[in-house]
Amino acid sequence: MGLERLKQEFSARKKGILEALASGTDASPKGSVDKQIIPVMELLNSHPGAVTTSSCSGRVSAFLEGRKQSSTASISKQEYETGVAAIGGKGGDGRWLFVTHDPLSDDILQDSQDDAVFLKTLFGGIPSEPAVTQLLPEVSSETRYVHFKFEPMILHVLTETLEIANRLLTCAISSSFRESGIVSPLKNPVVAIRTTGLAFDAPIGIYDPERNIIQRLIEPSGLRVLGRLTNDRFRENSRRIDSLYKYLLPAMEAPETSLESKQMRARRKRAEGIDRGRHIATTRESRGDEDGDPLEGGISF
Repeated sequence: MGLERLKQEFSARKKGILEALASGTDASPKGSVDKQIIPVMELLNSHPGAVTTSSCSGRVSAFLEGRKQSSTASISKQEYETGVAAIGGKGGDGRWLFVTHDPLSDDILQDSQDDAVFLKTLFGGIPSEPAVTQLLPEVSSETRYVHFKFEPMILHVLTETLEIANRLLTCAISSSFRESGIVSPLKNPVVAIRTTGLAFDAPIGIYDPERNIIQRLIEPSGLRVLGRLTNDRFRENSRRIDSLYKYLLPAMEAPETSLESKQMRARRKRAEGIDRGRHIATTRESRGDEDGDPLEGGISF
């Protein structure tokens, strides 16, 4: 495909995306752009060779897994008709019970606050009770868990050229979004700006569909501890978003060039070295080596 054709396709797609944003159309479950990510989006969209296609500034949620396929070879008629979910997936009636793109308020996290109100909010109104000891040995591949999650910022940016994509990728890695990457480099490249180092996923309950009740694996005081942990992650997530904005400012104003500055190259190489070290540590850990030691905290999912 010729360069001119790619530029025309990019211009048409950018025009449609910006028109949808201006009209308030948003395909996400929330239905609107997260306010914290707006400055970064506006900066990127102001560049003639870039446009944001999807975004999330970060969120904390309680998620109920969907129905899972039976471990037997065949699936039931109900599973076939209503659908099943992969592990942790949203199909088969998997859904968010609670989700927010802002830190949890201090009021809800105070141990002195009413537990019933807290649990009702977290579990989306589904009743809950402490998990009975006899229940735990009965868990299987079909058990539906409730997860408490923190998911950091993720941003996808459509670019006109690979040079612009590389420039954005350098900014992303330099601001600690180290799992960022480029998709479809031979067409209009898409830069996925993301990190898993801040993410975590903790099972906090087991869903009993027959009784429509959640058996809690963690008591309210422990759930509040997890909530405070997500607020710590939110703060670091915000710091990285601010850092990304600062790196993007000069990059978006610079003329197109395939050359990196010495400072930017040094940052990129350092980030790549950290990534390689973390990969080696993870490999050692998975093999049971005692000297495996992750270089960055966080439980990815």
